[in-house]
Amino acid sequence: MSDIIKLRDLIDVSADDVHSAFREQAKDENAVLLAQGQLTGFAAGLAADELNKALDSDVFTLLAQGWTKVQAVRDAAKGSVQSGETKKVTLGQHELTSTHHPVLTIRIAKVALPELKLTLELVARFKSAELAIAGGRIRSLAPGEASAIARLKYKSVKLKEQSTPAWKLPGRLDLGDGVPVVAGT
Repeated sequence: MSDIIKLRDLIDVSADDVHSAFREQAKDENAVLLAQGQLTGFAAGLAADELNKALDSDVFTLLAQGWTKVQAVRDAAKGSVQSGETKKVTLGQHELTSTHHPVLTIRIAKVALPELKLTLELVARFKSAELAIAGGRIRSLAPGEASAIARLKYKSVKLKEQSTPAWKLPGRLDLGDGVPVVAGT
């Protein structure tokens, strides 16, 4: 994919964010409470690095999953398969939410602690977006004005929130091989 905008561009996890998550987890998990002193500084920094690697996912490939549920997009995808032509769909003002659950597995002296299960929410709002669909797949899009909010949570506790009220996006984003809308494409 040539136009990759990563989740990491919208939210960057720090050692302090991970330490806060461990502090919250320690309220529920005695093993984490006992090991909490070892889950700071360097260890929290390593954990943050691993989480950030997981955030190297393409935002628009993830968001496109939401567009695949829109009936006009589904109809255009079916039409593109039948006709062999590229179909365009213009969507007016809309919001897409993408939720992910990164999990950290921590070992201290070969002893596994309970997994740290986090939630990452991405909420993107578009004034408009035009999708190009070919062969049953969303191949590219031209996003209009947009904004985004990314939240990192442990259970219901918000650890971090970053917003991009005027999200600067290219006029056109190529999705490479595309995101399938029609099964088997």
